Amino acid sequence: MRMFRRSAIAGLAVVAMSLAACSGEASQEQEEQEELQESVGEYSMEQASEIPAGLIQEIQDKGVLVVGSKFDQPLIGQKDTASGKIEGFDAEMARLLAMRIFGTVDEEGEDANLKFVETTSENRETYVNDGTVDVVIASYSMYPERLPNFDFAGPYFDTGQNVMVAADNTDINSVADLAGKDVCIAEGSGSIENMQAENPEANVHTLKDYAACAEALENGQTDAVSTDETILYGFTVDKPDAFRVLDSSNIFTEEPYGIAMPLGETDARMFVNDMIDEALANGDWEKAFDLSFGAAGMPLPDPLPTPNRYEPM
Repeated sequence: MRMFRRSAIAGLAVVAMSLAACSGEASQEQEEQEELQESVGEYSMEQASEIPAGLIQEIQDKGVLVVGSKFDQPLIGQKDTASGKIEGFDAEMARLLAMRIFGTVDEEGEDANLKFVETTSENRETYVNDGTVDVVIASYSMYPERLPNFDFAGPYFDTGQNVMVAADNTDINSVADLAGKDVCIAEGSGSIENMQAENPEANVHTLKDYAACAEALENGQTDAVSTDETILYGFTVDKPDAFRVLDSSNIFTEEPYGIAMPLGETDARMFVNDMIDEALANGDWEKAFDLSFGAAGMPLPDPLPTPNRYEPM
């Protein structure tokens, strides 16, 4: 079994084309993947010496960890159209959790001990509560108002809302520079209210999703796009010459990503927090970052996240 997964870059650069047309590019991409993996190294996560009763013991007994993940967010959770693998930082956190429970991680065949289920913002709460998944690792912010509904481990990643502009734009270098500028945000996103509060003079308009906003930015139909910095960096992977994310000092909200599980699974939450702590201590967290956000040029967060071991509500 492989103890380490392919680079997140694999799933972010795949383009549907004939093998004859892309054989040279594929070979170069494979070399880059191997070089990145070699430079990052393998994970050090070991199986826990004690497995708590409840959810974690049930997962170990059935032999598979089922994780709700995004399939369409580059650098976070994205399905590689060529291999079918889920790549990104959230996927790497899932692999580390599987290693903590089983000692190894295997995603292939009937004996796989890690399986991903596509999860959206609309269904993730239902999937946790009805048992479709064991946990959700899908850029899910553990806001205080959500704590009465789930047990949340983490945060395993701290981010916030930032701004993306065209790569050749020299006029916008801060949120304040958005006054009088057109800013695209996905319909129904909380980022709309955040931007209106941070810079009331920005001209906010909406499109159906952030992919549409990125396209509008590339076509010159808007001046900027604003949402979580992690999502913005995803658009720079395939088109680094088209987009630029403002310096992280411009982040103006707090988005602490947590791992959601059914309410009342306090022991499971503590177990997952211990896994996050171990990944931070042994360097696995930074390896996961280097395979995803770091490979896209995002600076390493400072400070690194610290799990919130809150008392049950």
